[in-house]
Amino acid sequence: MDAMPQLLISPLLREAADFKIDELNRAKDDFISRYHANVGHTTKSSTVMRVKSLLGDVIKLNPELEDDDDLGIISRYVERADDHSVSQSKFLKFEQQIRKKLDKHLSRLGVSTLHVELMKEVMDAGRTTASLSANPSGTDLDDDFEVVGGGELDEVLEKFEKQTFTSEDVDTEAIDAHLSGLFTRPIDKVLLDNVRDDLGTFGEEVLADGMEIDDEYLTWCIADLLRSDIVGEDKKATLAGYLRSPIALRELTSILNAKSIRNWNYKNADQGLPVTASQDYDGQYHIVFEESIIDLLFLYCLGIGWAMKLKSCLKTLARGAGSFDVTFLTPEQTNKREYFLGRNPAKPQTQTPLPSTVCSACHPPYPPAPMPPPPPPGMCPSPPPPLGMCPPPPPDPNMYLHHLPPRKIKMKNKVKYSWLMPPPPPSYGNLNSTRREKYIREFFMSRLPAENGSIPKVTPQEEVQASLIKTLVLEKHLRKAFDGEVYSGSAQFKSLAASLPHQTVLTVLKFIGMPEAFLGFFERYLSAKLNIGPAVRGAPDRVLPRARGVPEGHSLEMFFTETVMFFLELDVRQKAQSYLYRLGDSCHFVGDVEQYLAYEEQVAKFADVMGLDVEFADTQSIGLVTHHSGTTAISGPGVVSYARRVKKQLSICTTVFDWVRVWNITIGTYAAHLFGPLVNIMGKAHLDNVRNTYKIMFDIILDNRDLTTHLTHLLLTHLHLSPSFPIEPFAYLPPAYGGLGVKNPFITLNLADSIATDPNTAFQDYLDSEENYFTRAASNYALLDAQGRARKIQAIFDNDTTRMDAALGPTRDLSAFMRKEELTTHRENAPYPALPMPPFPAPWTPTPTPSLTTVYEDLLRAPFDVVLSSEKVGDDVRRLAGKGGMRSWRNLSGEEKWVLQLYGDECFEAYGGLEIWVGEMVPREVLRIVRGGVLEEGNEDDGSSVSDLTEP
Repeated sequence: MDAMPQLLISPLLREAADFKIDELNRAKDDFISRYHANVGHTTKSSTVMRVKSLLGDVIKLNPELEDDDDLGIISRYVERADDHSVSQSKFLKFEQQIRKKLDKHLSRLGVSTLHVELMKEVMDAGRTTASLSANPSGTDLDDDFEVVGGGELDEVLEKFEKQTFTSEDVDTEAIDAHLSGLFTRPIDKVLLDNVRDDLGTFGEEVLADGMEIDDEYLTWCIADLLRSDIVGEDKKATLAGYLRSPIALRELTSILNAKSIRNWNYKNADQGLPVTASQDYDGQYHIVFEESIIDLLFLYCLGIGWAMKLKSCLKTLARGAGSFDVTFLTPEQTNKREYFLGRNPAKPQTQTPLPSTVCSACHPPYPPAPMPPPPPPGMCPSPPPPLGMCPPPPPDPNMYLHHLPPRKIKMKNKVKYSWLMPPPPPSYGNLNSTRREKYIREFFMSRLPAENGSIPKVTPQEEVQASLIKTLVLEKHLRKAFDGEVYSGSAQFKSLAASLPHQTVLTVLKFIGMPEAFLGFFERYLSAKLNIGPAVRGAPDRVLPRARGVPEGHSLEMFFTETVMFFLELDVRQKAQSYLYRLGDSCHFVGDVEQYLAYEEQVAKFADVMGLDVEFADTQSIGLVTHHSGTTAISGPGVVSYARRVKKQLSICTTVFDWVRVWNITIGTYAAHLFGPLVNIMGKAHLDNVRNTYKIMFDIILDNRDLTTHLTHLLLTHLHLSPSFPIEPFAYLPPAYGGLGVKNPFITLNLADSIATDPNTAFQDYLDSEENYFTRAASNYALLDAQGRARKIQAIFDNDTTRMDAALGPTRDLSAFMRKEELTTHRENAPYPALPMPPFPAPWTPTPTPSLTTVYEDLLRAPFDVVLSSEKVGDDVRRLAGKGGMRSWRNLSGEEKWVLQLYGDECFEAYGGLEIWVGEMVPREVLRIVRGGVLEEGNEDDGSSVSDLTEP
């Protein structure tokens, strides 16, 4: 179980939570005793007196229940009870109505009590070793999971020693020459010099003034380490203690800022860093170095700082370097397109001269005729920008989402409908520019954190992996549609972090302008002595200098490996003219045959020069999806293995909140990084395969029972009570509304039912539009006579034979239109221009202009399902919006809308509304911590927020 929630709760915070819990229990007991005593006291009273007494107590003692209009209405009728205008039977119904309202409030207090009990369970988790089994049927988990023995540890240690203490000889001059060969263009040399200047200046400033770490930056680094596997539980407890004490955190910050980089070395460096082995959830061993708290934080903060600076510099280089630039049409190609596809010059108009007897001053020539009006809207698209103009950035896909109106008109028989935004306009940007922007924005140096003020902003690798799956699938479909065959594969660098030669790292760092003092610092860090003895119980100390590799998962490992691998991406882009999509040490490529051969050659050459080991494969396996020969399949054995790992993780959870957190992370939230995002390019068949796959995983994890039954059994068994209110809304409603927030991936799958049936249809439609465009352009050109073609040559080439031959060819028959291959060869790096009107008097019909960029973006877009709400649910969502993290209907996710609408009637019947708890009486801040930050406060996590990890 994740120990972070317990570590972040200080004794003082727990005491404050206990105070609020006592207030909740006392309020609940008072509520029960007050109204139950009232029932016993008033059984012999008249009905009118009972209603008056009950209504008075509610208004006086529980004014929060007076928000609804019904109590005010009842009060009005009770005031007129003496004139016998209201019958006794009606007063009995009033009494029942008030009692139901009290029972609903009592149920909300009961839900609050359940949250408190589950919260106390987490806070007390350190005092008990009881396990909350996710397998209540009693099945022996040893039947499903292999017991890890000592032999595996010996193999891990043997591999570690072989990689770490055996040096790899590399030719540093060859590395320098290889890197220099990547910057031969003048613009690339200038950009490289800028990177060297920026990194050198940054390094000198750090050497002179230190890292200048502030409390917010240090808090982020500590929080990141608490989520890491490279830190042991004892150190995590110490680090969490600093987070709980702002004063201690400030002292720690001053210590780190005072450390000298020039003179730094590990404490007791001659004795070697103790090396130990730890196991993760899956029983896999990992080698961990035991660093002191100060060294750990100092190196981690330093690594994150260098990583942010490196990403900023390399991103600037990539946006300006010629290697990453997009190739537009040459002037000759532009002139060729303009000749065959451009507008036809008008015939020269000759004006009859005035007779000599007519005064030209009194009778000036007639002015030229005005331009014809534009065609009506919808008849034809607007003309594209000039061919040489750079395309605009792609539009935000969220601009065109369907959405519901903020308020609904109350009518007796109203029709449910959604307001639809107009479709996106045709995109005139070229596909290569769209690819470049997407690559730099989503994949380029994606492991490195970006600068976000004083703290880093990290893109989750799961998000990058999900985007990579859909991008690779789209690129393969595109190559299959246009080329008829697909050349794709992957390259895996084996044990990149553990086997990275130190001389490779230092040579690359020197090449990008790292100051000499920092090179010495990094050399001391890389060659630190390690004590391998503690990894094996009872073994004597063995102190050896590290000769190769860096600790996996450390910020400096990320900085070193990403610095080296950047040059591989640059190399492949230069030689293959396509992009290398990379996730850490795993590389993927899609292209034509020439590009694929160049990719393999450059990756093999890079690995040889850098002293790395790489394996090639013609398949691309990402997550649980395998791509091969243009087809996408889900790995059956991988699915079963993943489901068993999740079942094991759930079985060792010790609290209900921990079970819910692990469930939501591993199986409850649709795993786009494992199966791919539910976008149009994946297709309906893949959606059905994923749905069947989740059914298999549910059967394995829940032992062939449904989720609701499993949760009900889990809660009732663990809490040792039988609530009188329904369990399902409590289990599935979002946390802001008082639920546990248990997620179900089938809801996400159901919302994606409108996904494209066959993504190949979009490409076929595009090819059909190209055929129609070619036919229309050819017919328009055929209408030109020799004089019309001569006017075009005059207007475009100014009758310059050299320019005309360069664009059209010296032997071309100008009476014939260009071949279709000539038209489509530049479809990916230039948009088609809108066809002009044919020469008069030929009839004109609008012809749609093919837009490959629009097809590309549409296939990457997820389908949008409008979840409609009933009037009652919609009104209550609006009433609660802005309270305690509850949001308006349009700001809720599709899954949240689905759940609120599904359980809305039960919530109104049992709790009087969608808010099923009394959140004001629950220690919400502590509850948010013990839930692992699940309880949102109205803001989406941007990957950088750390303000709620420390106490005021």
